Amino acid sequence: MSNFKAQISNKLLHAIIIVLAFGFCHLTFLYAQNRLDVVILDAGHGGKDPGTIGDFTGVQEKNIVLPITMKLGKLIEDRFPEIKIIYPRTTDEFIDLKVRTKIANENKGKLFVSIHANHKKKEESDKKGFEVYLLNRERMPEAVSYTINENSQLIFQQFGNDTLDHFIFASLAQNGYTRFNEYFASLIEVNMLSLTDLESRGVYQAGNWVTLGASMPSVLVETGYLSDANDEKYLSSEKGQNDISIALFNAFQQYKLLYEMQ
Repeated sequence: MSNFKAQISNKLLHAIIIVLAFGFCHLTFLYAQNRLDVVILDAGHGGKDPGTIGDFTGVQEKNIVLPITMKLGKLIEDRFPEIKIIYPRTTDEFIDLKVRTKIANENKGKLFVSIHANHKKKEESDKKGFEVYLLNRERMPEAVSYTINENSQLIFQQFGNDTLDHFIFASLAQNGYTRFNEYFASLIEVNMLSLTDLESRGVYQAGNWVTLGASMPSVLVETGYLSDANDEKYLSSEKGQNDISIALFNAFQQYKLLYEMQ
């Protein structure tokens, strides 16, 4: 019994040391995060998956979000040529959701931005405007588990190599991601309100796979409702797509400054 208690005590002490070490170093993430050098820009849907369909012109979501994503990427590349941009898709092709986050994790992304458009359900009243989605806190244990099992970029071995260590590291990482998710979502909302013709429907938590499976700060932006005539017209236009990409780029610049100050 005494040996068992000693093992438990050692485990607990080991865990406390790990947590304190990270707190002392002010590390929000568990890998080198001071440079925002890899960004994943994910255009939703594609190929056999058109996404939602516009009620008034029949425009397909996949053809709205791809140009917005590419415009955003071009703005980032022009202003920050040192940043590596990863696009899960750059053409009209179908990419499975889990493949998208696998690409992000394998490339050691520091930020994941998924761009979509929305549509109201039949039973809902009219809706319009943009929304920003973060990982639902209730799914945090699932995200931690996924980080442990699938994400090789966290430097588990630097401070420990057993299951408890991995759980601690993954939990701290996900909590850090949540903090930055909230920063970025707020910046997106402010810039979209200031620089586009769209209304804000707010920032929400949801269980989207891309925000769960990407082991890095991640947000999903619903740029507007294709079931609303004005939103559909705006999202389909060159002006609307330019406005949205500039708003997201401004939010990105501000987020980058915050991120690299940590």
